[in-house]
Amino acid sequence: MLISGLGCDNSAWLPIIDELSKSFRIIIFDNRGAGQSIVPETPYSIRDMADDVGELLDYLSIHSTRVIGHSMGGYIAQEFAINYPERVEKLILEATAPLSSTRNNVLFEDFLKWRRDGMGLENWFRAWSFWLFAPQCFEDKIFINTFIQDALQYPYIQSILGFKGQIEAISTFDTRDRLEKIGAKTLVITGNEDILIPQKESEILRKGISKSSMSRIENTAHNIHLEKPKIFIQAVLEFLKLS
Repeated sequence: MLISGLGCDNSAWLPIIDELSKSFRIIIFDNRGAGQSIVPETPYSIRDMADDVGELLDYLSIHSTRVIGHSMGGYIAQEFAINYPERVEKLILEATAPLSSTRNNVLFEDFLKWRRDGMGLENWFRAWSFWLFAPQCFEDKIFINTFIQDALQYPYIQSILGFKGQIEAISTFDTRDRLEKIGAKTLVITGNEDILIPQKESEILRKGISKSSMSRIENTAHNIHLEKPKIFIQAVLEFLKLS
């Protein structure tokens, strides 16, 4: 099961789906507030979104699965592993941390304000790219322009209300005092040039989860599976295929 991050839906995993599907059956879905899922008007938490994962597995008649969570999806994956330990066979946490920093919470509020104030989506997505990708990616104008144009043409762009709900859920998330409850074997994957969630924040996960290891990907920032899909897939497959 692949759980996407803030503002993203199941389409965020497209660069790696075909390859992973050769080895596993893949479950992708849209978190509440994004994609084609409901956009609640009332507040909700990361724990609520983890409960959504459990309900989806119930609907699919799947008792347990391997879980990959990216960024906010990693927050959801942590809550799911803590509260539904018997349902997580292995856990992969990509570019994530045990809480959202005060800096990031302020940053997300700024992104919300820019949308509300009428910032054009092209500039909004371009501003996001500075936080998501390593400097090397900006040497490839085709890569960045493709990212922005794909985002602009996507038919299910997240609404302002959806973004607001997700960043409010992120702002209260904190698993630092509960990480020892994660019993599943865990791989923490981080990019050495991630400025949104720096490696030192991901390192807290490795130290706090007893059965964990860490993979550091060079010359990569926050969207590891998009920047370096082959390297990401290799790390995932090696970990999942271990006994």
